[in-house]
Amino acid sequence: MANATMHDVAKLAGVSLATVGRVLHQNGYVSRENREKVEAAVRQLGYIPNSAAQSLKNSSSHMLGHILRFSPNLLFEQISQEVDRAAAQRGYSVLSFTKYESPGEDQRIVTEFISRRVEGVIITSILNFDPALVQKLLDAGIPTVRIERAPEHADRVLVDDLQGAREGAAALVRAGHRDIAYMGLGGNAQVERLRLEGYRQALEEGGLPLCPHLEQLVEDYSPQAGYQAMAALWAGPRPTAVFAAADSLASGALQFLYQAGARVPQDVSFMGYDNTLATLLAPPLDSVGIQAGPMGEAAVDLLLRRRQHPLEPGQPGKEILVPTRLVSRGTVAPSSRLSL
Repeated sequence: MANATMHDVAKLAGVSLATVGRVLHQNGYVSRENREKVEAAVRQLGYIPNSAAQSLKNSSSHMLGHILRFSPNLLFEQISQEVDRAAAQRGYSVLSFTKYESPGEDQRIVTEFISRRVEGVIITSILNFDPALVQKLLDAGIPTVRIERAPEHADRVLVDDLQGAREGAAALVRAGHRDIAYMGLGGNAQVERLRLEGYRQALEEGGLPLCPHLEQLVEDYSPQAGYQAMAALWAGPRPTAVFAAADSLASGALQFLYQAGARVPQDVSFMGYDNTLATLLAPPLDSVGIQAGPMGEAAVDLLLRRRQHPLEPGQPGKEILVPTRLVSRGTVAPSSRLSL
């Protein structure tokens, strides 16, 4: 329960408000039974006394909090490492939690952050984190910064996905390819929309038509989804180049191509995105790299600035776009070299 009050504690424990006050302030006699009831209610509700919350505004724990969504994507591990590194360079430690979508975990995490007196919290790739819990952190003098998926008007550090996808697809256009396929996640989420839009812009800027049959939109970023998308592309008019909006999709697509006896880049050029698995694949893949280091540094610096200069009510947060970096490893070949 976000923003619980002493009245909520008293109601849940079945005791008077005065009894709750005596337990919290350790002032006056309370029976063992009632004390245990109050303490249990405080834990269940995640109640933070106002005086304790206010004292946090002037605290100096030199500790930051970090919440990450659970995912097999290695990018989150990289971001976590870079946040830790950037914080350590600035004299801070980091208390990190992975979010598994279990009941009540968000409340427990926020309560732990407040009780540990963290000075700021970074939330990575969790778009719908409970706004009431974010407000609870703010009420305790703890600012938040979001990384990657984030609501508008929040302080946030984002990947420049539009430019990154445009650059990746443009490399295939410059190599002379005309039939360039795309595989990526469907839906209306901003990250996915921008990656698809970047691909489309690169084709339009290269004077190429947009072909719906070359766009394979999948339900998740798993290798299996990439395998199935590549199988669908191979069953129709075959592309000479493929842009995958995640290395995990590319890994599945390369499995299909290997089984089909197709060679990369001799038979089809390939470009990945995020540069997390690219060096582990066969062959090592050209990929648009997401720069976790600059993202971690930007998030920590913005958090520490916001600690000194909090957002005013209604003031929009600061948005920082971190550019991507294309890494070439030889899987994009000129179209004249293709055997198809």
